[in-house]
Amino acid sequence: MITDLIRYRIKRDPTVKRHLAKAVTWRVVGILDTSLLGFLVTGSLNTGIRIGALELFTKIILYFVHERVWVSIPFGLPLVFRRQRKHTEEAGNLFRQQFAISRRDREGRNGHPAFTIWFTGLSGSGKSTLASALDEWLHGQGIHSNVIDGDNTRMGINNDLNFTREGREENIRRVAEICRLFNDAGIVVISSFISPFSSDRERARKIIGVDSFHVVHIAASLETCIRRDTKGLYRKALNGEIRDFTGVDSPYESPLTPALRLDTDGMTMNDCLIALQDWLQRQPLSAKVAQAVT
Repeated sequence: MITDLIRYRIKRDPTVKRHLAKAVTWRVVGILDTSLLGFLVTGSLNTGIRIGALELFTKIILYFVHERVWVSIPFGLPLVFRRQRKHTEEAGNLFRQQFAISRRDREGRNGHPAFTIWFTGLSGSGKSTLASALDEWLHGQGIHSNVIDGDNTRMGINNDLNFTREGREENIRRVAEICRLFNDAGIVVISSFISPFSSDRERARKIIGVDSFHVVHIAASLETCIRRDTKGLYRKALNGEIRDFTGVDSPYESPLTPALRLDTDGMTMNDCLIALQDWLQRQPLSAKVAQAVT
């Protein structure tokens, strides 16, 4: 019965075998140490071996139980790893639901397709300002749109995430899922995030969908962004008050093939907005959007 239970647990959870092996090997080292100490204290080798053997059988059980309890405790694990483990455990119990009204139905009701325009660039490059201007223009043309901004999501749905690499990855993953939900609702999304890593943007593209994901690089030199420093973040980063700040002590990976690149070093916000309108006109959009941008 006990051996059958052990085989079942090992088959279901491969880490059991690893923890068991670790417990055994560590206690082998422990028994040698205890036996030696027992011999030195009592002067009897047999007594030292008996003490070591007794310790082996008692502590190996305690150690193994401790390992199994400890592995289930999330203390010290980054939040993203805890969520990944929980998702893995529950994945077999999840089933995607299909509903009567589809994304195409909602796009037809709205009179235009839904997609995501993903603004990426350094802090201070002008992403939020341009996103607001584009949203205002689309709204004026009768286009259903919405802006999802980095600071706003960090103060809301993502306020439990830090700014480590893992925290940033999870931040972008969640945002991409939100964009996809808005697109499924037939809404054009303007997403404004630094999103410095190409791997994170690629992951967002896969979540949102290749045909619905359009990267727009809001390009500005670091010197320009530091000079603007509208939020005072560069000053704090340069003074060491903020760590892992993009452009200062954390890299920014420029997109190699964006749908559009807008250089705000030399372009005004109005120039950028006109360029975006021209770009939208060249896309295979519905008649409503095509009419709006002409």
